[in-house]
Amino acid sequence: MSLKRKIFILTFFIATIPVLIISIITFFIFSGEIKEVESQKMELTSQNVEKNIREEINTVSEILKYLADSYNEKDGDLTSLNLQVDNENRLKHMINRMENIVEVEKTIKFIGFGSPHKKMIFNNRAEDQNLPPDYDPTTRPWYTGTLNSKGAYLSEVFIHAGTGEPIVTLSKKIELDGEIVGVLAAIIDLSHIKNEVSKFKIGNTGSFFIVDKNNKILVDGGDNQENFNYISKMDLFSKDHLKIIKKTPMGKKLYHIKKIKGLDILLFGSVDEKDINNIVLRLKFYILGIVLLTIVFILIILSIISKNFDSSLSQLSSVIDSISQGKYSENIDKLTEIMDEKNELSFINNAIKKMNYEIIKRENDLKYISETDPLTGCYNRRAIVNLIEKEIEQSKKFDLNFSLIMFDLDRFKKVNDTFGHLFGDTVLKGVSKAISDNIKTTDIFGRYGGEEFLILLPNTKLDKGIMIGERLRQIIEKMTWEHNTVITVSMGVVKKFPDDTLDLLLGRVDDLLYKAKKNGRNRVEYQE
Repeated sequence: MSLKRKIFILTFFIATIPVLIISIITFFIFSGEIKEVESQKMELTSQNVEKNIREEINTVSEILKYLADSYNEKDGDLTSLNLQVDNENRLKHMINRMENIVEVEKTIKFIGFGSPHKKMIFNNRAEDQNLPPDYDPTTRPWYTGTLNSKGAYLSEVFIHAGTGEPIVTLSKKIELDGEIVGVLAAIIDLSHIKNEVSKFKIGNTGSFFIVDKNNKILVDGGDNQENFNYISKMDLFSKDHLKIIKKTPMGKKLYHIKKIKGLDILLFGSVDEKDINNIVLRLKFYILGIVLLTIVFILIILSIISKNFDSSLSQLSSVIDSISQGKYSENIDKLTEIMDEKNELSFINNAIKKMNYEIIKRENDLKYISETDPLTGCYNRRAIVNLIEKEIEQSKKFDLNFSLIMFDLDRFKKVNDTFGHLFGDTVLKGVSKAISDNIKTTDIFGRYGGEEFLILLPNTKLDKGIMIGERLRQIIEKMTWEHNTVITVSMGVVKKFPDDTLDLLLGRVDDLLYKAKKNGRNRVEYQE
């Protein structure tokens, strides 16, 4: 083999190996993150479905409270009608309210009122309930459960005495002068909940459904009977939260199972594993395409170089040897010394300089992408967590102080639901810019996930960290937005302890953030 061919092959491998290594590392880094993100999407979607169901139940609870207040004259309308305020008129007044509410509230199928005298009254929407002649409301689960409950009582799924269909009720007792005069029961429309659940999808093939403790699908957001059959014989009620991967004739399926407490039912999310892996597969093809284009580009450059290579082989071999050792900067200096503008190899010098620049630029770009949140421009979760871990080690080694702030945008889902996700993204970017503009350059700011952020304050004691948190909270509260929206944040602030680990530190600050939420939001909570 000629020396020229050897140099050509050597140069080709020296140029392509770094590209291949960077591409492989990039693929494994981002494929892992993509799978984690898709799993988090499933978790967040499951939480949204459960939250949606909870909000429906809370709405019905408020309606029952309103009806009970109307019976007790607390709405003031009964007296204004100039009616004699006796039990009969109270009942008529409340039934009239029942009729109006059921017409507009789609979550409620109908409302019934059971009295201690074993009588049942329904609104017109209830139609014929086909109840047996000896039906006694005072013995039913919704009635007896309410008597021992201070507020609204949410029943488990049970069989309707007349229709034999599974139902869920929310009931509330009515008291007058310390005596129970009856119980209101709202029958929740499972078909309406089905429509709500159907709105949530996972990828192209996934959907949600709800199963009772008798393994009966109550609410199906897709066509999941076959999906459920694959795991129906397993003990699914043993834990509050399960993730199951099941092999099926159609391939692997991923199940995300969450128990909805109080209802004794399970919320299932089901999706084909290949649906999630499709994104990773596309990433693989993109990287492979980039690698192939890079190799073609390198071959073209080397073909041009080879035509003008013979006159300086000895000098060029030492340069190539330097490249093989990864000494890019030193290599460029040597080329500058041995080649001038009139030299036939001067264009090689420029080409290798450009290649060196592109390699360094690509490495810097990959580093920036791997550490930066694409929406807000601050550090992403992995980067901020790594920096906190380093700060913990530094503080132990040099006995340094630091504080950590975790904050969360209050009622951010409502902002997204009301004004759309584009406005929500604008809020996230605006808040992030406000934080970045109002902290020191040595402070570290990152997005922990969703609308949750972390601020690391190196060499900062707790009292100073609390002051910084309060100042940032006030800045965000005073910001102006479209739609006259007011955005506030809840914050937790902690200092480091000598034996702190990352988990202990994040656990404490997360607990304080939760405390701020619980105590009314738009406030700063800190460790004593």
